[in-house]
Amino acid sequence: MNVMTERVRFWETVYHLITKEGMRLVQINEDEDVVWIEDDRKEPYQIIRISRKDYDWSNQLRGDIERVKKSSENVRKRLNLRQANVVNLILSNQFPVDDYRPLVSEPLPFTAGGKKQFRTIMLVTSEIEQQFFPLATEWKLNETPNYMPKWQIEQEEAEDEWIRYLQIQVKQSTKERQRKDQELFLFGKPTFTSLLIGLILAVFLYIETVANTQSPLTLIEFGAKFDPLILEGEWWRFFSAMFLHIGLLHLMMNSLALFYLGGAVERIFGTKRFIFIYFLAGFIGSVSSFVFNDNISAGASGAIFGCFGALLYFGLVHKRLFFRTIGMSLIVILAINLVFGFVVPMVDNGAHIGGLVGGFAGAVITGLPKHKEKFFRKTGLFVTAVAAAALLWIGYDQDIDPNQLSSIYLQVGSEWIEREEPEKASSYFNDVAAMEEEISPELYVNALFMQAYADVQMERYSEAERLFREVIELNPEFHEAYYNLALVLHEQGDSDEASVYIDRAVELAPENTNYQELQEEIQ
Repeated sequence: MNVMTERVRFWETVYHLITKEGMRLVQINEDEDVVWIEDDRKEPYQIIRISRKDYDWSNQLRGDIERVKKSSENVRKRLNLRQANVVNLILSNQFPVDDYRPLVSEPLPFTAGGKKQFRTIMLVTSEIEQQFFPLATEWKLNETPNYMPKWQIEQEEAEDEWIRYLQIQVKQSTKERQRKDQELFLFGKPTFTSLLIGLILAVFLYIETVANTQSPLTLIEFGAKFDPLILEGEWWRFFSAMFLHIGLLHLMMNSLALFYLGGAVERIFGTKRFIFIYFLAGFIGSVSSFVFNDNISAGASGAIFGCFGALLYFGLVHKRLFFRTIGMSLIVILAINLVFGFVVPMVDNGAHIGGLVGGFAGAVITGLPKHKEKFFRKTGLFVTAVAAAALLWIGYDQDIDPNQLSSIYLQVGSEWIEREEPEKASSYFNDVAAMEEEISPELYVNALFMQAYADVQMERYSEAERLFREVIELNPEFHEAYYNLALVLHEQGDSDEASVYIDRAVELAPENTNYQELQEEIQ
């Protein structure tokens, strides 16, 4: 068989594997007739190197095999297939004249498998139709290559044209596959993502013009997730919290994440599916926070983690494409965020993990565009509905941690004091004081002190005096109570007793200039 006919057999083999069997072209060297192919039809994936070369002696073959083995390691790394088997398929006009058999392997149609194996298989091009059958069985091909009869090739004397035709078909098939892969990432446009970012920014700017987005009271007023009010029936906070952010840094981080992750999900899934995924993830994230975190919380983080979940579902459906493109970067970023959430106490990891699961579930329910997965979609909808109902039941049946709730009430009440609305502040302080037996002594004492402070603002001096005395009795080192009690007594004209208490305040905190000024005034 002449060289041109050998080349025809080589390219017929490559053509069949790529255009007929759907394998992926990795690398091509037309001058030397060397092609690297990834068999990514199903796991376990493998790498196939096909070359056309003649060897006179086995030592030539041995040297080539060693070079290819080293190259295969680089290809494994580049394709992120470090455990994949590599088949070095050599098409040759003849076998080496000396003993070459220890260097090559036979096709293993019934025992192929393992990991990170490297095998060399030689086929003689003059008998390729018969010799290729065991490989076709091992690789589970739909059919063996349809090789053109030798006499027909030689009769037409059109080997060059036939080779060029096969090469063109291989390249076109590769381009078509690349185009289809790109289409998976470009189904929709990030229209709703841009709208969401604009809406979130508008809400933040409005709140900053009238109040402070880092204020717990402001967050509660504008719809943050706050368990006591949700338990009272304000379920809409599960959704309104998604549009609030606590400070500029929180806003910028979430907006940037939404721009990239939300944009990617909307492009892949389309706008309608993205809207469903986003709000389902946000809802599941808020409910998870409701169950596992008693703090006030706000932000689009749960919904953004839902975008992670949706992209992980895409990776499950298109595993090889996922890891060739965004896969490893996405997983690393997700892992960093989850670890950060476990390390930093203030991060609401309940919302993050809930959103991640909710986004994955939303992607299962909607499915990918042009994919018919009705059974999985219906199953996903049923499981998600049951899980969400179970979380809500647990949340509404929960007992909020009294200490955590008291701390929040004290913060909110203090803000009402700053706004000079002591009547509203007083209700929060009374709620904390009512939990005396369930909370720490420190929180109870602080509640009494703040209630007394509110009474002073409401000119209820006798009640304030009683509470300040109770605070001092419970905590004799509470110098602020001594100072404020001295103020109340001085205001009521009892300067002698006021002098006793301001002296004690100065003794406990001698560096406080306010205490010193009051002491001088009373004296």
